[in-house]
Amino acid sequence: MDAFVPEVAPPPLLECRDLTKRYGATVALDRFTVSLAAGRIVGLLGPNGSGKTTLLKMIAGVAHPTAGDIRVAGYEVGPESKALVSYLPERPYFSRSMRVREMIAFFADFYEDFDAALARDMLARLGVSEGAPCAALSKGTVEKVQLTLVMARHAALYLLDEPIGGVDPAAR
Repeated sequence: MDAFVPEVAPPPLLECRDLTKRYGATVALDRFTVSLAAGRIVGLLGPNGSGKTTLLKMIAGVAHPTAGDIRVAGYEVGPESKALVSYLPERPYFSRSMRVREMIAFFADFYEDFDAALARDMLARLGVSEGAPCAALSKGTVEKVQLTLVMARHAALYLLDEPIGGVDPAAR
């Protein structure tokens, strides 16, 4: 006779409980709580200064909450959770002195889950040359490259902060 083994649900992919972030007297986020299962696409909408970027930075581990708890796939923010998160900040983050192919090599070296072939395919579809120096790229093309690098990871959670703000509407 087989023993009954109850199914255990996996932890939520993202769980934030009573998350608060203060910068001095300014409250950027106040007791924010959410639980999200894997396989969902969620957009954050709100006016400037409402805490959207602050929230993404805390989930990514770039900023720390004043109070509350964040877990990614059951892990507290740290090395284990960061390995599962692919984060695109709102501002350019790579050296303009590099070429696109060097950025691909950098990501391939830095992230175990990075798919260089996928990145090259996406860049080709977007008409971005791997030989292009980043300093010569337009703002919109820089954003395309950054978005491609972030999306070419096989991550569990993608955090995109205004991913196509500078990309022209026809390319979107």
